[in-house]
Amino acid sequence: MQANQIVLPSWLGNKTVFQQQVPFVIEGKAAPIATITLEILKDPTDGRRVSKLDTEYGTILSLETTTSAKGDFKFNIPAYKATTDAYTFVFKCFNETLTLSDIRCGDVWVFLGSEFLSIPMKNATAPATPLKRQVMSHLRFFTPARSGLEDGEKEIAYDPKEHFKDAHWIKITDTKDLANVSSSAFSFAYTVADQVHYPVGVVDLSVADSSIINWISDEVVENQVALHDYLEELELLTDKERYLANLKKDRKINETDSLKNEIEKGRFFLDFDLEKDKKLHDLTTDEEEKKEEKEAEEKAAELDFPTASDSTFGKPVEGGGSAKNLDFGMLSEIREKTGKKAVDSAYIKTKFRVGTMYRAKLHALRGLTIRGMSFSPNKEEFHFGRYDLLLMGLLGTLSSVFEPKEVYDDSLMPSMLFVTMHPGSIDYEFPYKVIEFNEKLMAFCRKLNMPTGMISLHDLLLPDKTKSFTLGIRLAVIALGHHVTPMMPKSCPACSGVEKAGNKLILQFDNLGDGLRLAEGETELRGFAVCGEDRVFYPANARILHGVRVMVWCDDIAEPVSVAYGFSPFPHDATFRNLNDLPVLPFRFDRNASFYAPELFFTSCDSLEFIGIENEGDDFKKLKIYRTFKGNGVITCDTLHKTEGNASLHIRYETENSLYGFEPVLTYKSVMAPVVIRGRSKILVDVFNPDTVKKNLKIENFGEAEVKQQLNWQTLVFKYQEEGPISLESLKFTVEDNSKNGEIYIDNIRFE
Repeated sequence: MQANQIVLPSWLGNKTVFQQQVPFVIEGKAAPIATITLEILKDPTDGRRVSKLDTEYGTILSLETTTSAKGDFKFNIPAYKATTDAYTFVFKCFNETLTLSDIRCGDVWVFLGSEFLSIPMKNATAPATPLKRQVMSHLRFFTPARSGLEDGEKEIAYDPKEHFKDAHWIKITDTKDLANVSSSAFSFAYTVADQVHYPVGVVDLSVADSSIINWISDEVVENQVALHDYLEELELLTDKERYLANLKKDRKINETDSLKNEIEKGRFFLDFDLEKDKKLHDLTTDEEEKKEEKEAEEKAAELDFPTASDSTFGKPVEGGGSAKNLDFGMLSEIREKTGKKAVDSAYIKTKFRVGTMYRAKLHALRGLTIRGMSFSPNKEEFHFGRYDLLLMGLLGTLSSVFEPKEVYDDSLMPSMLFVTMHPGSIDYEFPYKVIEFNEKLMAFCRKLNMPTGMISLHDLLLPDKTKSFTLGIRLAVIALGHHVTPMMPKSCPACSGVEKAGNKLILQFDNLGDGLRLAEGETELRGFAVCGEDRVFYPANARILHGVRVMVWCDDIAEPVSVAYGFSPFPHDATFRNLNDLPVLPFRFDRNASFYAPELFFTSCDSLEFIGIENEGDDFKKLKIYRTFKGNGVITCDTLHKTEGNASLHIRYETENSLYGFEPVLTYKSVMAPVVIRGRSKILVDVFNPDTVKKNLKIENFGEAEVKQQLNWQTLVFKYQEEGPISLESLKFTVEDNSKNGEIYIDNIRFE
């Protein structure tokens, strides 16, 4: 390396995109006390000839400065307008010339955080949509090593990284590097560039298993007293000594895991290595246990006959290791999540260490001017009670890194786009925590004086490799709303007001875009619930009014006092959206103590499948709503013969001992049985008897009723026979029919 080598910021290189309409600063190093010059040249990309008198092209800026005694220099670059033309930056110091070419002026965005933003192109599937070559040429991506560890690095050092070793800007033609770019970042950049027709660059920093704490700098923690005190309460503060101790423990854990794998592999091939066994024992035994073992061995060695009845040899040491005497149930939940144990107070899981991603990925980007940022939380972050303090720490860190720090034109204020937590992050012990987390995130956004928006994926439950691309498109829509087209939505639509009209509630929404609509394939607006003075929510009817409002009501509630939408751990009915394809955010009108509407996916009889989770740990998938438990039957949906909704259940059956039984499946994990229905004491079912044969219908815990021999729909009423509110572990329907074969229609199951 030359002593006078010109060193520039990591984000400035060939193919760079710099932020339009904002002046920026280039700080670097060169030979000390030397003259350094910068020339910026601009050339048309279409190859046309330009007159020498045209001041917009050729050399458009010449700057000169003298480096400090340490070789530091700084150039102030004026604001330029977005263009597809190419810039060249030429730095000269003594005999050294550094030329950066193919630079563009456009919009720069930063993606950081976890989950869906971090899925690379190679692990995702793009929607089958033809891509425009001209738009693709506008896209640039800056993607440092995903984990933060570059070639040769085994751990993230305590001192923040000043420069990346091998990160660089890439274009679409760099296909090998493009495979590692975030799929959300790609679809975001493409969608924005398709509308603005100028370069869009994305600094792709997201890390799959990171948490918000990793992105907050130590300096910000020290400056924000409330955040410092909160992290201190959680015992997550780290000084250099503790940080290095954690790295040492990491090395020990990694060595232990590696050694275990070697030993297991050796044993499989009958290759026993006692030295490795001893080394593993030393690694996995703490100092207290080693001391006790040594004392036991010394005591046993004093005996002539170590196997005698009074020998202590081979007996368990009383009390064992100190960890065995701890009651870990007394630790707070967040301490367990972060790896904090009272016996090992210095160690913290990598995911919850302050500043690791700041050190590895953010610090080296200081001075980069940007249009906006997007952040996606980790699936465990709802465990933090004061997430607002962590968000303030994140924003403080980002503002310390990225420019502009002072904005005199509101249109140039960088925006912050948040991704809400996905329902798949559920903790079954606290099933409402995810939606409460999203609720707090929305409240936080409303208090900020910078442009903010929220994107939800609650309507995309099924595993789908195109989901990350969909997220990128949705983020692009609100980014355009903030910075390009004011008429476009700036966030997912959210309820902004409620008016009462008799027993009906009229809901207003913001960020409507071109208006509200039902999801594709839906004919009814679902997912709404209302409650009366008893604060018991019950599924409600809803209708879109002129594409801008929603009317909600429940015939059984004369005086509704509150309303909710999609306020369920698994809101598979909450598919209502605007015409820009952004889903309406789930909400509740107030936070008063209430019993929220349970999962009643089986009552409409409109479908044979719903999206749920069969067993804990499974992904979402389509599950059968109904099954036969006695006799044989074929259950289908009839869209023509019905009383309400899209369809009814048409059941053709063969009886077993004159009985046929079917039931909604309530054993799925996502149903979280028992299903408790408060404030109701009866179940009503619409029935049609097409073969006009005498039948009875029995419902478990609700009694039975006669099905009349007539060709019209009839409503059967069953009273709950147990004490207390209706509680369903199962709900078995049994048809009693002396005929061997029969058929029946079932529709509009409801509780009153």
